[in-house]
Amino acid sequence: MKTARLGGLGLLVTALAAPLSGAASDREPGAVLRWPQVAAAADQHPLVQEANARVSGATGAVWTAREIPNPVVGISGGDAFVRGGPGYRREWSYSIELPLEFLASRLQRVAGAKASADGVRQDARGVRAQVVRELRRIFVMLAHDQAVLEAGTELERQGAELAGLVRRRAERGESRPSEVPRVEIELERLRSAVERSRAATEAQRQRLSSWLGSPVARVEADLAQPLQLPPLPELHRRVVESSPAVLASRARVVAAAEEHGAERWDRLPKLSIGYARTEALDRSARTITATITVPIWNWNGGKIRQAEAALEGERARLDATSRELTASLTDAWQGCSAGLSAARRFQGEILPRAEASARTLGRAFELGEAGLLDVIDARRVLLDTRREYLDLLLDMQNACGDVAALAGLELP
Repeated sequence: MKTARLGGLGLLVTALAAPLSGAASDREPGAVLRWPQVAAAADQHPLVQEANARVSGATGAVWTAREIPNPVVGISGGDAFVRGGPGYRREWSYSIELPLEFLASRLQRVAGAKASADGVRQDARGVRAQVVRELRRIFVMLAHDQAVLEAGTELERQGAELAGLVRRRAERGESRPSEVPRVEIELERLRSAVERSRAATEAQRQRLSSWLGSPVARVEADLAQPLQLPPLPELHRRVVESSPAVLASRARVVAAAEEHGAERWDRLPKLSIGYARTEALDRSARTITATITVPIWNWNGGKIRQAEAALEGERARLDATSRELTASLTDAWQGCSAGLSAARRFQGEILPRAEASARTLGRAFELGEAGLLDVIDARRVLLDTRREYLDLLLDMQNACGDVAALAGLELP
């Protein structure tokens, strides 16, 4: 039912930028760029590639945690002589030592590395979502500026026609000569506004081209197309359960908990075992050794306290992240809903009245039944109304885009 009520909004550019037939436009040659094409380029964004590189690095950290320490091998050799006698023999020995201290906390270290890698992976998802959101903002802003430019260009054309009509009347003595500078001043004001709009459009076009890495001639978007919003409680649940920021924060809590457990296990005595063989002048020996580091002076208390503090900090960070996302989602949802309602009023009531008033007064002026100031004022109101409507649609699209980015919804 919501879609049916908004069916008329689909003609945004036509209704706003060129309400009269034969309207001019600033279309440049080249392919028209639509949102799916822009969104598809997000994976090539430098920030996304940097985030993916960090994911690869975190995977390497998991491999490191799984690795077993290498054995320590020692070899020695030399010549030995019997003191005071002719006895002589070459002596040699070798030893192998295997550290086993990693066994105490290996499970916790591996689990912590996996949790950290999962957190980095979720952070990468969040980076991509933010990149898509930023590209969406630039894309929508460019579409907005294009519509503003087209609306201003059309009114400039109408203003030039009006100025020509006023000059002809003044030359025939049908109107006061003072009306000519008034209408020319108004025309110059329109031209100045169009130039500012053209500069703003070009700036946004260059900005989008820079991020996409290829020239952009023009974009096409239906700014009045709304996002189908699920109920706010459902979105809150979705954010808490599947938001990359929340999942990354939860993974960091798990990693901090595993790190805390590993530091506690590291209080156990450290063990290493070894084997040695010696060939001496007067004997041959094989030896098995075991080395134990006894925790008498140091029970790893400092690192345990650090791990506890880090764990509490990550828990608080998770709570703050959840609250911030919930609040941001509420603000965006309200902005999207309010913008949608306001867009209905503008499209159904305000814009038609402004256009009808400008059209009626323009016709009345041609017939000599209305004054020039009334016509100028009506055209100013129409331009301001169109600009306000386009600004409203821009705010609505940005708010709805924030909802989609936070809740993982698809943008139309």
